[in-house]
Amino acid sequence: MTRRNVVTCALAGSFALACGGGSGGTDAATTSSTSSTADPGTTTTTTTTTTGDLTTTTSTPGTTEPAPTTGPTTEPDTTTGAPDNLQMSVTQYGITWTFDAPRPVGQFVTGDWWVVGPVTIVSVDPAPTPGRNGSMLDPVGSQDYDSRAGNHADGLRVSFPLAVEGTRSLVSAISHPEEPECLQGNSDGWMTYDGDCQRGPIATQAILTVVAEAPPADAFRPPYAGADKPFHRAGDVCWSALPKLAAPGDTPAPAALLRHVERPWIDHLRTWEIQHGCATLNMYCYGREVGDIVATLAAYVLLDTPDQQELARRLVQLGIDNYGVLQAGGNWDANGGHSNGRKFPIVFAGTLLGDAAMASPGTDIGNEDEMTYYGADDKALWGRACDDDCYLPNGCQYGGDCQAGAKDCRDPAGLVDGCSDYRNCCTSHTWVGEALAIHALNAKTAWAHDAFFDYVDRWVAGDVEGGGGASNEFVATMWSTYRDAAPTVTACP
Repeated sequence: MTRRNVVTCALAGSFALACGGGSGGTDAATTSSTSSTADPGTTTTTTTTTTGDLTTTTSTPGTTEPAPTTGPTTEPDTTTGAPDNLQMSVTQYGITWTFDAPRPVGQFVTGDWWVVGPVTIVSVDPAPTPGRNGSMLDPVGSQDYDSRAGNHADGLRVSFPLAVEGTRSLVSAISHPEEPECLQGNSDGWMTYDGDCQRGPIATQAILTVVAEAPPADAFRPPYAGADKPFHRAGDVCWSALPKLAAPGDTPAPAALLRHVERPWIDHLRTWEIQHGCATLNMYCYGREVGDIVATLAAYVLLDTPDQQELARRLVQLGIDNYGVLQAGGNWDANGGHSNGRKFPIVFAGTLLGDAAMASPGTDIGNEDEMTYYGADDKALWGRACDDDCYLPNGCQYGGDCQAGAKDCRDPAGLVDGCSDYRNCCTSHTWVGEALAIHALNAKTAWAHDAFFDYVDRWVAGDVEGGGGASNEFVATMWSTYRDAAPTVTACP
């Protein structure tokens, strides 16, 4: 196939891009009010005072939104976490968990806290109130963090004091104030960590992991979702599986990229309602923006930069979390622009950790898998299988007996791409960075869905009406430079 240089879409906010026709069912226009929510501190200064057998801590929030620490790229210490660090409480992102007695605590390589159990967590601060500031154990499916958020169900939150044993994940939330800070389209919104407007009424979320014994100092946090809590170690990352490509011209600021994945993405709702359910100081709510961010991270982590390994570790943690959601029975079903960017971190994490099951997690994950297929002429086409929904032809117009339906359905005859609305605004361009990275990682076989890659080639080459865009200029340049280059990685044992 003859390729041409990819062009970028028009920027609409931070990584919020629109390409081609149609709004895709979400309004990209953002009007911010003059007020904003202060970001709960990302760091804390802890003072320890010992009186007899009692050790207490006091925590002072750090500066709002500091740049993520990007330390040296040498491997972290792999000794077991110190069990003699006894604390009465720990704090992260403005959330404090207090115990009934001093307990051994430590931090995973991503900075998230663990505490050795059995333990009674006597309180969380800010305290839960009806419909706000909720906490959940090992969540999957519906949420009870905030009654304004998507896919809400009463009765799922825990109350305090809370006795926990074994290995469990406590996800706690700080809700946004009642007054919205901005409008996204016609919906109330609150500001993200980088100044955009999204519809999630939750400000931030943090995870406290209760463990049976102190994990190794280089342990990744186990997945927050579900009961299965495998531990992976940073020392097991196979760095030879990661390319070290030369940067082609200007690259994004690494601190901004790291900030995208500094905090956990709590993304277990299994519904488009995550658009109204994310923590806006942790992640973006709409799948178009999630896809654009993942595409940019996927392209950047291929480069030989001082930040490569730290960014890779953050992506590995995201992949561990997403895989945990899958293992707990969750998924991200294809739906408009909502379910982009979830599979790539899983494949990336499995590839670098040498975990074959994680590296090849299945072929029905999100838009990338479920919206690409081979049509009647073995041509890779766009559109999801819609069952009983009306199919809307390329003009995206209702007509005849079809007066309602979905705009992302595939052509029943398998001859042409589906409606341009979601295809061009909110899905295809977000896939370019992911497809490039999978090629460079030599992980196409593990991904196991060739129609995705062939469709992205069509899209970039201009064979899709109104197509040819990428998430941003950086991803476009990376594609033009490296799409046809042979992988330079070494397979891990």
